[in-house]
Amino acid sequence: MSSDFLFAFLLFFQVQVESIRESGFYKLIEKEYPQLSEGLKEFESEEGVQELLNLTGLDAKDLISFSMTLEGLDDIAKLRSTEQSPKIGSEIELLVNAEFRGELKEADLIAYMLTKLEEEKGEKVRKKVEKSKKNKGGISFLTLPPDLIDDQTFASDLLFAIKKGNKKSELILGIPRLVKQVVAEKNESLPLASFDTLSEGRQMTFAIKIDPALWNRPEFEADQQNPLFAGLVSSIKGIREIGLGVSFLEDSMGLEVSVNCKDAQSALGLWTVAQGGLGMAQLAMSQQGGKAPEILTRIKTEAVEQNVFVRVEVLPTDLKEFFNQLPSSSSGAVSSKSDSLEGKKAPIIETKFLSGKDFKLSDYEGKIVVLDFWATWCGPCVRALPALIRMSASFDSEEVSFIAVNQGESEEIISSFLNKMEIAELTVAMDQNQKIGRDFGVKGIPRTVVIDKDGVVRHIHVGFSPSLGDLIKAEVQTLLSK
Repeated sequence: MSSDFLFAFLLFFQVQVESIRESGFYKLIEKEYPQLSEGLKEFESEEGVQELLNLTGLDAKDLISFSMTLEGLDDIAKLRSTEQSPKIGSEIELLVNAEFRGELKEADLIAYMLTKLEEEKGEKVRKKVEKSKKNKGGISFLTLPPDLIDDQTFASDLLFAIKKGNKKSELILGIPRLVKQVVAEKNESLPLASFDTLSEGRQMTFAIKIDPALWNRPEFEADQQNPLFAGLVSSIKGIREIGLGVSFLEDSMGLEVSVNCKDAQSALGLWTVAQGGLGMAQLAMSQQGGKAPEILTRIKTEAVEQNVFVRVEVLPTDLKEFFNQLPSSSSGAVSSKSDSLEGKKAPIIETKFLSGKDFKLSDYEGKIVVLDFWATWCGPCVRALPALIRMSASFDSEEVSFIAVNQGESEEIISSFLNKMEIAELTVAMDQNQKIGRDFGVKGIPRTVVIDKDGVVRHIHVGFSPSLGDLIKAEVQTLLSK
């Protein structure tokens, strides 16, 4: 953090994971656009995360909610003149809280933490932390001194608490005072206007309270010779807090931004700027000869007292429109232009199938082979798979083989995806370092390659369209007739 921008602040983030997973809109996203939830899957599949979850006796899907509070205290501004970095415990206060469904294995979790600590810091450090363990009212506490973590970042102890229950468990980490407040259920309510102005049913909340002194920096000085810019700067200077709420509903997702200003006049000025910007965006789209996205017409802005609101409801059709407008590497349009590989012997493939068996392309000479380069996070790839499976099913397996070559993903992610999509019969070849993809000129996926009986590349298609399966079926039929 640059010392030039050290100002007091209050940041809060919370996500109600369980509620989101249970919503109809999230289930739709997970099925139709799995790439949007791929980050979470990647995180859950990491070896370290899996090891930790196994020790707690819980699963990633047991996570109910996660929240984090970060507050830059008033003294943080004093560091600007010294060019020192702020430290947690003196200039910044931290609190992290995770709630899980079920009872975690406390002893195994603490033993795991201490073992990791000994590996990194030594036996002496492990014993020091182990000695700090206390149990009060069925809640376990461990104290982590700053020199054991990073004395350049921390100026005080961190307190780690494990709160067990038959139905719910909590892991709490932060400044001792704040952790004790949470454990005692006496934590003070945060002075954030967003909590009262955003929709109550939201499952994701992000809010930041801004020190008014921030706006006195030279970057925010108005150019009086440019009235439009001067008006914009004046409106921005009135901002005191920004909040974002996301609500996952059954058939849609609500997005809401709430901006709290110093007074009603500032809010009205900011609302005017927001309205003008929205109108200019719509006008720009029409002047370029394109049609403005449907979602743009549904964005609503409103000024109420000291607050400005921007709200929009995201529909499934909006997601479809968005992905259809992406380049062919991740959208729907199929390109069948001539490729440098066409007419040439297919590159050598020697790898493993997802099942663990060896896969050599040379073993398939005498058969038509359709290779589809894909990934679970790629929406068009996912939409193409059923069409390609139906295509291959219309031919004798002794004459035509369809093989899906996965690009760079782990066995766990692929297997989970196949089970969820109920296409466990799909033959998947592994290309975790994407060497095969590079050999076949893969720059965008899906990329579908048709290879004849002699091992020569005959057709290459990039992207997806509803007619892809029929197009390849016709090409395969032609090759079989020769």
